[in-house]
Amino acid sequence: MTDNVDHPQHYENGPYECILLAEQYSFNVGNMIKYVWRHKDKGHPKEDLQKALWYAKRAVEDSEGFAPCKRWFRTSTTTETFHWPGTDAATLLMIKSNLCTNQTETKFWKAVAENSSENTVAALETMIEETE
Repeated sequence: MTDNVDHPQHYENGPYECILLAEQYSFNVGNMIKYVWRHKDKGHPKEDLQKALWYAKRAVEDSEGFAPCKRWFRTSTTTETFHWPGTDAATLLMIKSNLCTNQTETKFWKAVAENSSENTVAALETMIEETE
């Protein structure tokens, strides 16, 4: 049985769940990642890519960096950052881009890995054109 709350199938269509990557970014960039991640699985790829582009442009307008954000975790004694080995954004993006079969989608994931808002937006625009 599919669990559409805790583990939606459209976010598990890769080597790891989308949230492992998306939560490492700002709200807008994380949502952009989410919509690209699922665009082939919900029945409306162009709309999902357009939403991703909307979030990407909003991130640019708000001067949000396309680099991962530091997330702070509190323990009873300290405040620190922590990543499980192999779950840092760079590793996750490399894995995702290496598994893509579409060259433009590969360019998108590599642009995100390079923290390049310009190349990310350009790749999204091309992906949208390719769905028409």
